[in-house]
Amino acid sequence: MSKRGMGRAGSLDKTVENMKKLGFTPSDIKAIGITNQRETIIAWDKYSGQPLYNAIVWLDTRTAKEVDDISSKSNLKVIADRVRYLCGLPISTYFSALKIKWLLNNVPAVKTAVEEDRCLVGTVDSWLIWNLTGGKSGGLHMTDVTNASRMMLMNIDTLKWDPYLCNYFKIPMNLLPEIRSSSEIYGYLTRTVLQGVAISGVRDIDTKSNSQHD
Repeated sequence: MSKRGMGRAGSLDKTVENMKKLGFTPSDIKAIGITNQRETIIAWDKYSGQPLYNAIVWLDTRTAKEVDDISSKSNLKVIADRVRYLCGLPISTYFSALKIKWLLNNVPAVKTAVEEDRCLVGTVDSWLIWNLTGGKSGGLHMTDVTNASRMMLMNIDTLKWDPYLCNYFKIPMNLLPEIRSSSEIYGYLTRTVLQGVAISGVRDIDTKSNSQHD
């Protein structure tokens, strides 16, 4: 587990300590869930467990020029319309696909990791699940459908990564997490005082800002 991943594990241990003060014991906890602010993207090395670049948060606008170029060219309107038809989202800096594309095109460490099949990419829930279920020692690369739906890469009819969308944004599918439902057993914690406890639910956090884009 990376140092940042260990920090998440430490947060769980601290939470359990606080629960003990309220009269609960670790054995009272049968499962945990993960919720996160969606669209923020992390790329990491699956062998070292280290992030390859800073997280690019949902409000980041570094891809604004590409969005403007697409919006201003009439010959690209057909493509933009098809993207929206498939994923249900307009092409925007807000969603994850262009953030991932930017990482692939602009960060040498990410480029090299992709070429060497070392790179994984996901939203914060994926990063947490991977670390908490083993990290570089067999961590599970997964996300739920609510987070996947905001990445601009998931087909809203099949609930799977869409080949056309991934090809359009030039994002290899093998970098992306497996899409699961929001309520099921994802895996089991391999660290912390809650080792062996199931991660049984994942859900994104909806915010008022999201309503501007829905």
